[in-house]
Amino acid sequence: MGKDYSAMTVRQLEELRSVVLERIAAVPQFRRGSLQVGYRKCGRANCRCARPAEQGHGPRGLWTRTVKGPGGSRGQYVPVEQVDQVRGELDNYAQFAALVEEYIEINEVLCTARVGPPARRPRRAADPAAGGEKGG
Repeated sequence: MGKDYSAMTVRQLEELRSVVLERIAAVPQFRRGSLQVGYRKCGRANCRCARPAEQGHGPRGLWTRTVKGPGGSRGQYVPVEQVDQVRGELDNYAQFAALVEEYIEINEVLCTARVGPPARRPRRAADPAAGGEKGG
């Protein structure tokens, strides 16, 4: 998320991580994907929706999301009276995803802080028998 956690102590990072985890747990019901609301023509020649200037059947919502496996996406029609509920659930997912990214970033900084800087290797003293030169 672009926040600078480098000035924080390990203890502060651990406390912040706990706070973010509590915020993640408090996110209300959510779903991922997208929602389109519109009208659709059914394709029957004698239906009212086939008349010129007719917008079609609807409005109705279509919630879609990507999935693993064949097809790659799934869709589900949403009754118009539930469109606002689905929009809220999608907004909640955006909040959830942002908090998870923040949690990951804090954990990475915390891991780095616990490891500390790399240790420096001591320089080898020159071998007096070799006159201080490298042997060949």
